[in-house]
Amino acid sequence: MNGGSTIGRIAAVLATVSTLTALTGVAQAGTSRPPSMSMAEYRALMLRSEALNQKYPLGQQAVPHRMTAAAYRALMLRGEALNQKYEVGTHKAAVVTSQPANPTPGFAWGAAGIGAAVMFGLALLAGGFFVRHRLLATRRGLTPYRTT
Repeated sequence: MNGGSTIGRIAAVLATVSTLTALTGVAQAGTSRPPSMSMAEYRALMLRSEALNQKYPLGQQAVPHRMTAAAYRALMLRGEALNQKYEVGTHKAAVVTSQPANPTPGFAWGAAGIGAAVMFGLALLAGGFFVRHRLLATRRGLTPYRTT
């Protein structure tokens, strides 16, 4: 069996494994619920957060710049009437709630682990290509470093 093709196959397998590892880590990091929190606790937190957002509308501007309150109210009423007429938003059964981007302060160990795994995979891939290149160059007699 040719040594260059074996190293090429090993490099391809390592690239596939590192890609799958990175994608798995990204999929696991995409969940917003902390692993230490039960589903009931998380649901309670989301309901409480939504209620607070409705009570204290932070970051929402009441009337856009250069628009009177009456014009803004008329615009909102028109928008609601058009939504009802064309049944926009009536097909959703679940209530959309806002979710905190980072519910717990601190270092994101999951993201750091994903980054370390990806970098390790890339280093293995680069090492495989380097070894393959050196092996093929040596077999062809093109090695730049001669010991004699």
